[in-house]
Amino acid sequence: MMFDPHDEGQPTYAVLRQRMITLATRRGADKTICPSEIAKSFGSHWRSLMPRVHQVADQLCAERKLVFEKGGISHGQHRPSGHYRLRIAPGNPDAPDAQN
Repeated sequence: MMFDPHDEGQPTYAVLRQRMITLATRRGADKTICPSEIAKSFGSHWRSLMPRVHQVADQLCAERKLVFEKGGISHGQHRPSGHYRLRIAPGNPDAPDAQN
């Protein structure tokens, strides 16, 4: 996944990816995070980050590191229409319950 290198001041794909995994892991396997939480963690320009956040979420869900949820129902690797939330995927080595 490539982003425009001219987007100065914008977090890179790798930084967004790590922040998303970190926030989901901290929240725990039984809770979800909102994509806007990731964007807001970078400051007041969060709205402009949302397209990138969605791209990273798509990739992490495709890799089965996170899963999409909407209305308490898991959508796995398929992003539902409208608002959604993210949960650390079961079996993800980053998940808190996998740290045995």
